[in-house]
Amino acid sequence: MHVGLLSFTDVDYGFDLANALCEAHISVSLYMSRSHTSNAVNSPDRPAERSYELGLLPPAVRLHLYQLPRMRDPRSFAGVRRLSQSMRDTGIDVAHIIMGGGEIWLAVLTYLLRKSHDIPVATTMLDPRPKPGEYPPPFVQSVVNKLFTYWSDVIIANGRTEVDLVQKLYRVPGSQVCCVQLGPRTTAARWATRTVPEEPGTILFLGRIRSNKGLEYLVRAQPIITRHVPHARIVIAGRGEDELERCRQMIQDGTRFEIHHGWIPGDVVTELFQRASLVVLPYTSASTSGILMTAYVFGKPVVATRVGSLPEYVEDGVTGLLVPPADVEQLADAIVQLLSDDALRHRMGENATRWVDEEQKKIAEQSLRAYEKAISIHQNA
Repeated sequence: MHVGLLSFTDVDYGFDLANALCEAHISVSLYMSRSHTSNAVNSPDRPAERSYELGLLPPAVRLHLYQLPRMRDPRSFAGVRRLSQSMRDTGIDVAHIIMGGGEIWLAVLTYLLRKSHDIPVATTMLDPRPKPGEYPPPFVQSVVNKLFTYWSDVIIANGRTEVDLVQKLYRVPGSQVCCVQLGPRTTAARWATRTVPEEPGTILFLGRIRSNKGLEYLVRAQPIITRHVPHARIVIAGRGEDELERCRQMIQDGTRFEIHHGWIPGDVVTELFQRASLVVLPYTSASTSGILMTAYVFGKPVVATRVGSLPEYVEDGVTGLLVPPADVEQLADAIVQLLSDDALRHRMGENATRWVDEEQKKIAEQSLRAYEKAISIHQNA
């Protein structure tokens, strides 16, 4: 089977899944944004070549980079037509599109692939529930999600909770929704050029800084944490100027924080995870989390909230601890518990590493079943 895998906004997801499929001897052509890939590999002139040089992709995966104008620019339609033609000319058997919120031109691409080129399409819906405060507005996100469900043969969700949500919000028959677990973020480990020792008491919060990520609750938990663990230190890394500034105003002791604002290069991300004693995901809403998958790859236990599909990935007391969302005291207590018990923390980290080894083998199998279902539905439509 030859899969045309497209990941526009999430470069690591594209690399990770392409590697997993390739290891399962599935032929892959990977399509990604030139600008996003250039940023990820820190190479504005040679992003494709650099991706192979860094070992992020095996030679067997064929990488195709493209660029679209802004979403509201009508010239994007011509770009999408060229992209669909390129995917057809490559001779793919099925297209797998990984979509973020409100990516209207990728929805159009789905239509062109199915209707104009007779190519089956499976679409991974990363965020079935529209996010308030994001661009485009939630109603646009909902419309785009609905278009994807109309024009895809199969919708893939990364958790059982998300499967139910897709069916409920968009009235998709259960026969057209597949659950494929979110895979470990193995690409992050490939960035490692040196080994950085763990720094005791280091708490890592990493990723896009939005209101639903719950950073304010971690900031408010800091005095409780350092009262019990005086050497504890919180590292915040990611983009989100307005929300980060709002949370900065809540900080009582700036010496307890290390803040990296902006785009975080892959090699820096690797070092941040190596330094961390644990990773915190204090989200108030979420579907799944690539940060969680990355933490496991580095053998780090997590403290996460019981939202979305996170409880499907965090085995409470085994690979991390689960707490209610927006609960400062329970969040602080869980962090203190792990920082105060090295044996427990290391045991959870080892469990996370074993989980990665077991889960990596399943991803290609689950994806292949979703592709076979998309082909079958398409042929019988």
